[in-house]
Amino acid sequence: MTRWAFVPALFVAVVLEAAGAAGARAQSLVEQQPEDPCVGARALDIADTTPAAENLRRACRLERFQDRLAADRSQQVTVQERTREARIQQWIDATQPWRVTRPLTFEAFFGTGLASYGIGFSWDFLRHAAVAAWLGWRPISCQDINGNSTSSCGRTAYGLRARWNLLDRDFTPFVDTGLSFMSSDLALITSTTTPPYQSGSGRANSVCVGAGLALGFRSFRMSIEYVFEDTFYTGASLNDEKKTPSPELDAALSTSLHADRNGVRFEVGYAF
Repeated sequence: MTRWAFVPALFVAVVLEAAGAAGARAQSLVEQQPEDPCVGARALDIADTTPAAENLRRACRLERFQDRLAADRSQQVTVQERTREARIQQWIDATQPWRVTRPLTFEAFFGTGLASYGIGFSWDFLRHAAVAAWLGWRPISCQDINGNSTSSCGRTAYGLRARWNLLDRDFTPFVDTGLSFMSSDLALITSTTTPPYQSGSGRANSVCVGAGLALGFRSFRMSIEYVFEDTFYTGASLNDEKKTPSPELDAALSTSLHADRNGVRFEVGYAF
């Protein structure tokens, strides 16, 4: 009875040992199999024609073929995107005004009116509409109460403007409007004050309307316009500790601004 009980136990032990050896061989094969089949294929002997070696070589060839296909697809997508962008840009250049494709512009201007020369920056945020900020200067002598040009009214002005282009073209008439702010260093010789020499500072605010012609070609911008300024506030004070208001300086500043209500402005700019 003991002998027959020993036979099944021996059989079970043999089966378990064989399974363990098979598992160890399978694990060893998994560990030895490289992630990149081409690495394993290069390590094979050239005379090795076993099925495992041939499978490894086929896997390497398949991986290289897939890599070439992926590279070709990526290149085709890149070429298609560039071609599409070029066609869109060609269509825009052929059908849209330059201010649409290059809406930001640095400008310089000179002329008459509130400022004799200055700089500005504009943005064509719509096909027909633009906004701009500018800074300008005008060295000028203003008249005293007797009509003599014996005083200084040099100005520094800045403002905001909005423009509407009437045509959807690069050469177009336009209208605009804006708000301006100005400061002035004043010096005046009078016969009605003591002392006769007065110096101070002045301030003024005004609104303007204008009309003109604008031309754009690629990055070049140019315009000429008539501008009418309407001053709605002026104020002047002496350069003393109390900043005493001065009617004489205020009157001289107002007269100077009234004389420059009408002006012509010429602008040139670079757009991007």
